[in-house]
Amino acid sequence: PADACKLPRVERKEIKPLDSEAITVFMKAVEGSRYETLYLLTLFTGMRRGECCALKWEDINYAERSIHVCRNAVKTTSDEIIVKAPKTKAGNRYVYFSAEMESLLREYEAFCAAETERYDRRKQTKDDYVFRRKGMKLPMTPSTFTWRFKKILKANDLPTDLNVHSLRHTAASLFIASGTGVGTVAGLLGHSQPSTTLNIYTHAFDKNKKAASQIMQSSLEI
Repeated sequence: PADACKLPRVERKEIKPLDSEAITVFMKAVEGSRYETLYLLTLFTGMRRGECCALKWEDINYAERSIHVCRNAVKTTSDEIIVKAPKTKAGNRYVYFSAEMESLLREYEAFCAAETERYDRRKQTKDDYVFRRKGMKLPMTPSTFTWRFKKILKANDLPTDLNVHSLRHTAASLFIASGTGVGTVAGLLGHSQPSTTLNIYTHAFDKNKKAASQIMQSSLEI
């Protein structure tokens, strides 16, 4: 009898990306702060919160302007931070950054190196986490990432229904708006299947399809 029962469909909660005005306000709000690199890296690469927290300096290739995403930081109920490999093969990937982001990363690396010498009395190594707890060799707690983000929203009158995942979704929306194909967007976000990307960002792809149709019809003078 139980086989005949249909489970209720779980509706995916829509996560809002930042619009162009909110992006400008947000970038200005974090400019010059110690968290500027963290949030802009998330905003422009689409990395997950835990992936950013687990990032090490050895994962950054300045020559290629690439980042090897190969770890994820997770907080357990006991408040312990566990760093582990991505859940799926697709999660182990490379993302890329601009020349401007490179400058920001290099400046931040120098800042962290100076802090490590001053407070830890040691040299910073490539094995150090990029975003770590002060005076410790542990990664930043993912909840700290969220808490700081919420403080920025409140202080700058940004919509409070935005969350840390909004930064990742904003990156995805920007990729799609630029005409990037679904397969490439899926690869950059670490989705195992392009269908996952299509399901999550249906509205963004619909806008692109509408624009493409208009361009095609205009060229044919239809």
